[in-house]
Amino acid sequence: MAYSASSLRQSDARSSNSSAPDAKSVVVLIDGSSLFLAARALADGSARLNYRTLVEVLCQEVPGLKPAPQITRTPSWVMWTAAAADNEGQQKFLDFAERDLHWEVRRFSPSLAFSIEPSAVFGVAGVGDSTKTSRLIRFDASIAFAIGRLSEEHRVVVVSDSFPLSEPMLRVNEHQKSNDHCTLAFFGRAIDARWYVAFKNPHAPRFLNLDDFETDLFGLPRKEVARTSKGAKLY
Repeated sequence: MAYSASSLRQSDARSSNSSAPDAKSVVVLIDGSSLFLAARALADGSARLNYRTLVEVLCQEVPGLKPAPQITRTPSWVMWTAAAADNEGQQKFLDFAERDLHWEVRRFSPSLAFSIEPSAVFGVAGVGDSTKTSRLIRFDASIAFAIGRLSEEHRVVVVSDSFPLSEPMLRVNEHQKSNDHCTLAFFGRAIDARWYVAFKNPHAPRFLNLDDFETDLFGLPRKEVARTSKGAKLY
């Protein structure tokens, strides 16, 4: 499958020698709720994110990354998500993620995760009820903890839009060789705008902009994938 070149991809991402004897294995940490909500908003309900293709894109673009093995003692792909036990559609997807993608899924009830629609907080173009922003709580603490624990022996890929994860990723990269730097993967139109300032730091994570692969990820021509008004951020 052919993919378009990413304008924001770091040039050394492809040049790292992932086959070297001391090369670190790669782990993927996914905020499933933020990914789902961003993908649904960007596609405007006209298409769904293809998670198999997402795996293919990440594996092609991140040196050394492989799909999750069927049997392993240590999970290499982990997803945190809010899911209601009585929501048949959600449970069916999570079963697919565990059974077919071999991801480790860490499920939380919506009442514990407080993951809500971005439009309910900010509105479609960034205007909404600001009193609700305190409820926009995701899985940053869990993901940041995992980054710290895993980074000594693994290279880390984070799939999230959350700016609070920038500081943990930057601190990890300060003590890593450049080829071992963390990678952030998300839709560029949907990440917190403060990330673009953070990317200027030499220790910032590499950024894999999923906008560059939307044709394949959504199975639609680029022009049919909805764009936010005047580049407004969803988060």
